Amino acid sequence: MKKINSIYHIFVNDKKIISSDNLCFLNLSEENDNSSLILLIKQSNFKIDKDIIIKKEDVINISFYINELCIYELNGNLLEHKVNLKKGTPFSLRMKTTDFPPLTISTILKEWADGNEILYWKDNKCKEAKNLWLTSCLYWQQVFPNNKPTSIDVNLNLDSVNNYLDFFCMLGEAFWGRKGYIGRDFHGFDDQLSELKSQANIYIKDEKKLKLFLERISPYGCNYYNTFIDILLKNNCNIITPNKIIK
Repeated sequence: MKKINSIYHIFVNDKKIISSDNLCFLNLSEENDNSSLILLIKQSNFKIDKDIIIKKEDVINISFYINELCIYELNGNLLEHKVNLKKGTPFSLRMKTTDFPPLTISTILKEWADGNEILYWKDNKCKEAKNLWLTSCLYWQQVFPNNKPTSIDVNLNLDSVNNYLDFFCMLGEAFWGRKGYIGRDFHGFDDQLSELKSQANIYIKDEKKLKLFLERISPYGCNYYNTFIDILLKNNCNIITPNKIIK
């Protein structure tokens, strides 16, 4: 894997005022306020190199980059009427935004960029953690787009798969390795496969187990096993079981 570099840029009225490899975000909003977010943004180890005056009407933009790719950004305004950031003092300001940035996602991506393997779908049972894993992998895959080999071998392993979200966590990993993403539902999976230029060979070790699992989690009137197989065939995947090859 190539070297990972991450950095935050803060702009005021489209003029960059600081760049830092780390920022601390604290949510100061009231619990029942769903219309806006009040954030305290600080970096105690970063000293401002010149006096900066920010007014309430100024537009503040914070962008988070990994390897020169913008992962997310948010815009907002100063909470106070005016703030004078003095040269040589630690950076700190409060801002109000309606963008609701993915702060948890940015924390995970920052940890991954620093080489810390926090969060893993197999280690968490709650739905929220698995959704968080899938979203983080989606962002991560934007940073490290997969190489496009002429063919790809995908081995399906249901050992740690117990529910709908587990299935798509497993699929992403089966296609692209740890932190891989190939959709979080069947519609997304179909879209991802339709953009895949490689020939996908899908190895199903235990077809009966896969069929029973997908049928068990299917809603009334739907058969996820048939849906899954139809998507694979629609996108010209080779389906390989111990007893047959379906093309």
